[in-house]
Amino acid sequence: MPQKSRLKDTFPCHPYEKNPGILVCWHDAMGDLAKDEAHHHDDDDADQFETHQLNAWRNLFYHKQFQSIIQSAVPKGSPLLEIGAGSGVDAKVLVQDHPLTITDVSPATLDRLSQWLRGPDIFFIAADGQFLPFEDHQFGAVYMAATFHHFEDPQKATAECYRVLRKDGIIAIAVEPNATYFRPLKRFQNVLYRLTHTDPEHISHADAEMEGFRKSDFEHIFDSDQWTDRRIRPMWFVAGWIHYFLEFLFRAFRLKKRIILPLWLEKGIVAFDEVFFRIPGMKYFCWHWIVSAKKR
Repeated sequence: MPQKSRLKDTFPCHPYEKNPGILVCWHDAMGDLAKDEAHHHDDDDADQFETHQLNAWRNLFYHKQFQSIIQSAVPKGSPLLEIGAGSGVDAKVLVQDHPLTITDVSPATLDRLSQWLRGPDIFFIAADGQFLPFEDHQFGAVYMAATFHHFEDPQKATAECYRVLRKDGIIAIAVEPNATYFRPLKRFQNVLYRLTHTDPEHISHADAEMEGFRKSDFEHIFDSDQWTDRRIRPMWFVAGWIHYFLEFLFRAFRLKKRIILPLWLEKGIVAFDEVFFRIPGMKYFCWHWIVSAKKR
């Protein structure tokens, strides 16, 4: 049986009062944004699969791509670290071949996840990705989905991932917003809040404040001095327009259920996007990025 991840002796850790199986390892220097995110997600018990339509083909296709990046690069049995546990959609697949240490800044999120994702090879630790409580060189891969833009200092979080990775270990990041769309959309944020009946006090401040990333941002963050085999993949073009338009309709008209597209249409849209991204320059019009790199 694999051993639990080695924690730093000097790091403050204590059992979560509602679930002693979860360790809370918040660093004293954790920033206000991370603390705010912890409180927000502690209280947010919405069904993530339904909210983000994770069972829709437009999501399933790219999460399978994301999982395959890790599965193809990391030997079976090598320990993995997830930052930003969320729904557990990727952990459920990856734990079949790897021991997992799953972290999230919100202990309540981990508690909810632990109710259905269980096993002797899964360990839950509440921690800020910018201050990881682990000893150096432990993991074959560090991965996160829709999490990187929540960091106040992405460079610091990247350095922490680099530190805990083994030599030739990989970092994999998915569903990161493209600044091409999200930066201009921020100008209309207050209008969109009103149209969709959204109370800005009840949403993630990290999501509200982020502007997304350009491809060049990731090229800078994962520079060639420390990383190799860097790949920056596009995700969603037409699929993104449809996804956010359907979400707008659901919220603006206060529909009882989100609109679900037929599977054949979903597959056709994703297939079109994959062909579209092969056209030179078109990847810059994706809605999200999937990024991976190997530690030198």
